[in-house]
Amino acid sequence: MKVSAVLTQVPGMWVADCEEVDRTGEGRTPDEALACLRQALQEYFEVEAVAPPSQTASAPIEIVVVSPASGAPVTR
Repeated sequence: MKVSAVLTQVPGMWVADCEEVDRTGEGRTPDEALACLRQALQEYFEVEAVAPPSQTASAPIEIVVVSPASGAPVTR
């Protein structure tokens, strides 16, 4: 699964915002903010099932960082 995010630096922290699913991650570094966002996305896309979960792992979430200034994507 691939989603896009915008990284913004605010006083004292970084914010990774994914408008596609209205989720945000925060951290002291860009990597921490993206890790927080990835966790929020995994929780958002989890599906509660009645049956026990299968043994297959869920697909990894790929976050494409889009710079608001340049618009150039960077995959992380």
